[in-house]
Amino acid sequence: MLKSAQDLMEKIGIKELFAAPHGKLQGNTVLATNGKENLTVSQMLKSAEYLIKFIKDNFDVDEERYSVTIIFFKSVQLVLNNGSADKPTKEDAHIIIDVMHEIADIHTRNESEKKLNEEIAVSLNLLIETLK
Repeated sequence: MLKSAQDLMEKIGIKELFAAPHGKLQGNTVLATNGKENLTVSQMLKSAEYLIKFIKDNFDVDEERYSVTIIFFKSVQLVLNNGSADKPTKEDAHIIIDVMHEIADIHTRNESEKKLNEEIAVSLNLLIETLK
């Protein structure tokens, strides 16, 4: 499930996701394609639900940084269900990347994977700074 969410983040921008016209998304609407595999709205909703549960089960969600991430995924769920939600702020985007980096580190098997996770997080944070 986590892989699907990461694929979505790589294949389409969050800005495009929030700009999707209302009433246009359905469960089988393809959001991203990776080779012959498609990521549908239904699969992304399952991924967001999984990530929300994972964060709540493994982190103190009362802390602001995890709450921001959960709110972000709930906003993605709203958009995918053709609802309206606010776009994350620049600061929120940094928090979301940091939390996702922490979650990815929990699943790493060795130091080279941790180093790669760190490089990805740094790159994404730099990208946010250049885009806004």
